[in-house]
Amino acid sequence: MTKTLPTLPVDSETILSYRSLCQKPRHFEEIWSWYVLRRISIYLTVVLSRTPVTPNGISWASLVFFAVTGWFLLPGEVWGYGLAILFYNLGYLCDCLDGELARMNRVTSRLGVFLDTLIRAMSIPILTAVSLGLLKNTGWMGLDLVSATLVYIAALIGTLALLIPLAYNYVGLKADENDPVSDMRTTSSLMEWVAFFTGMPGFFAILGPLAAIEWLLGMTWTPYLFFGFLIVTALKTVVRLYLTTSKLD
Repeated sequence: MTKTLPTLPVDSETILSYRSLCQKPRHFEEIWSWYVLRRISIYLTVVLSRTPVTPNGISWASLVFFAVTGWFLLPGEVWGYGLAILFYNLGYLCDCLDGELARMNRVTSRLGVFLDTLIRAMSIPILTAVSLGLLKNTGWMGLDLVSATLVYIAALIGTLALLIPLAYNYVGLKADENDPVSDMRTTSSLMEWVAFFTGMPGFFAILGPLAAIEWLLGMTWTPYLFFGFLIVTALKTVVRLYLTTSKLD
């Protein structure tokens, strides 16, 4: 069966062949990557394939972009939200590019698996930044930007300190990653949209319009998004823990 591809009307036959070679079927992709990032990523992959840039180099860039994303949430200002959205999407785009470039160049690497694991872990410091941004924006605890930055750096270091050995051990595993909550996303279109809006891509997609409203109308709704996202993430974590432990019994 021919797999569905994230095409654009301007795609040539050559680009379509590259998509077939480098991009994953629909059920492996979440909404934002499928409808937005994968549509343009293949063009960048073709360009990068003609340069000395390596898939692992792009993975390192993705890791840095995601790490910086969280810091821009700390000031609680519209300019910070805009840069956070930009850097998050740059990190996500690089996370698409590294795999495509590896498949195009027909290279695999244990370091690539290691870096991909660390990239997924960047949701932890970003989530910490959401909490810190909420505290600062609402005036709770009198948190200033310097203090918030120090806490964020500590969370970033702590995440890497924990995940580096775990990621290294994961490289040696033969089984594919299996997350019961992520698997629920593929059960229906409704669940896929629920997964999008309750996940990090949905958070940044909603943050953009709210930041624009705050800038144009002076209506501050972003703290409600931050608080709601923390609550939803907590509930998802409880569900993930329950489903995972149930499978391990």
